[in-house]
Amino acid sequence: MKNKLDILLVNSVAPRQRIASDAALENGLAILRTYLESKGCLVEIVDDQRVTSVEDGVPQWCLDLLRNMINLQMKIYNRKLKFLWFIVMLLTWPVQALSLYYRKVYTRSRIDDIIKTIKDKDIEFLGVKVWYGDAFSWSNLLAARVREHCPNTVIIAGGPHVKVYGEDLLLNSDFDLAIMGPGEKVLEEMIVLRRQVKDKKEFLDAFQNGNDSSKLIKTGVYNENESIGDKYFTIPHYRPVDLEGKIYFHTLVDGFGCSWNRCSFCSHTRQTRPYQPRPASNIADEIQLLSRQGISFFRFSSSETPLEHGRRIAEEILKKDVNINFSMFARAVKVTPKVYEAYRCMIRAGLRAVFIGGETGHDYINEKIMNKGVTRKDLIDTMNCIKLAAADVGRNCKIGLSLIYPCPVTDGITLEDVFHENMLLIKASNPDTVIINPPGVFPKTQWMERADEYGFSVNPDFISTFMRYEYSIYKPTELWKDLGYSLQGMSSSDLLKETGKLRSEVLSLGIPTDISDEYLMMTEAIGYTTRQDLLKFKSRSLHDIMSGSSKYMKNIVREINERSRQMANQSQFRDDITWSRDNDRNT
Repeated sequence: MKNKLDILLVNSVAPRQRIASDAALENGLAILRTYLESKGCLVEIVDDQRVTSVEDGVPQWCLDLLRNMINLQMKIYNRKLKFLWFIVMLLTWPVQALSLYYRKVYTRSRIDDIIKTIKDKDIEFLGVKVWYGDAFSWSNLLAARVREHCPNTVIIAGGPHVKVYGEDLLLNSDFDLAIMGPGEKVLEEMIVLRRQVKDKKEFLDAFQNGNDSSKLIKTGVYNENESIGDKYFTIPHYRPVDLEGKIYFHTLVDGFGCSWNRCSFCSHTRQTRPYQPRPASNIADEIQLLSRQGISFFRFSSSETPLEHGRRIAEEILKKDVNINFSMFARAVKVTPKVYEAYRCMIRAGLRAVFIGGETGHDYINEKIMNKGVTRKDLIDTMNCIKLAAADVGRNCKIGLSLIYPCPVTDGITLEDVFHENMLLIKASNPDTVIINPPGVFPKTQWMERADEYGFSVNPDFISTFMRYEYSIYKPTELWKDLGYSLQGMSSSDLLKETGKLRSEVLSLGIPTDISDEYLMMTEAIGYTTRQDLLKFKSRSLHDIMSGSSKYMKNIVREINERSRQMANQSQFRDDITWSRDNDRNT
């Protein structure tokens, strides 16, 4: 007799690592499994995103050769020998292409394994957490192959890519259904309904009849008619296998939505509800439970955690006396004594990194183009408030500032003006890292809906192309594929060059670029306390990404996990034990 499962949940994969935190704990699938199993469903997870998984399928000689060639390439680049660097880069490409070929063969073989599992266990639902670029391409190939070989299995997409692209994902893929928002309750309803009908077709007909004939199911803050309750605040239970090869870093659901929700460029505007906080006591319970598993690093999931909610969470953490570090996204505000006290409380509770979306230092552009609702003074004052609060508490709290550059300009303002104002903001606020992104045009945003007004020229097949677009950080911008849009006469190559120009200027100040908030927090915990340490981390992690290896990152992750377990065994007020390390031993 077959060991039947109700649903198989799969985390999509790309052949290459894209960011250093690809191997974070997979909270979303763990939440779904925990909830569904509490309702009597049988669930399994396939999650190949592990620290060393980027090496799976690639012969060791190929990994070693590519790593050595990338090492030579980066040394030459740092010495500004551009012609020699270009030659070495050309020589490196065939090895990179071969390594990538091996990885693609391996990741496609995993599709065969998944199909075998579905057949062996007679699985009627396949849920895929879909990410961008090559991971989306892999997900769609998986969906197409399952549709061919397991015709009675319902294939469902969820995750970040659905939240950005919505209906367009279904139009450009082989998924049967897609869930935009939390999936716990709707998956339970699907499984119950499937048990009552004879086959897939009858299920799809019955389900879509109850969902206004739509294949896109909107839940949570994406559905204005649905209440947010305990059903969307499940505490995930990680099994030992879930922790293997992972960074002990958990993304914690602190709420849903955004309190502003009006930015012209942001896909969060798809959300139809204001910010919905999760009860602070429930959050603290989750932290305490996961701390018992040795997990001490957390990131709040919201695009912005309102300060009053953050303060309430911090008070609950302090009551539990758990020793953790956490990071969060925050919005710049008018600083008051209440704001200062909120940050003091959060830093006491473990806040060690804050990501602030500034978008631009030019106030007029921020108002007319971004509709961000903040000023340069707000941004500077908020960052200075965090620094002062951290100094008062006697703990470090790193700050990441995010900018979009280049961007649309209007009313006689030039890009040079915006560049200048950006640099004034950066010099005045002095963040620990600056994350600089080129302008993106996403469905249902004002930048897409009114593209002509903002100066964007978008190709007819843009959405289908951009969903599959994979950033190639090891290539010069001249050799990147076309993004599918231009801005006010600037081609996609011009846009990327302009982004690189601002990054170079920021680096000239000694400020690292493009380090995520969670790594600001975790590297601080293992002794990366200076900007030089962060620049070294950025360079060596980039080396891993370019060479398709994990030699450096697996050492970093080992130290992070060791520190996480150590913190979990300490009181909140004993985390002043010195964590010494030799940064140069991880080469």
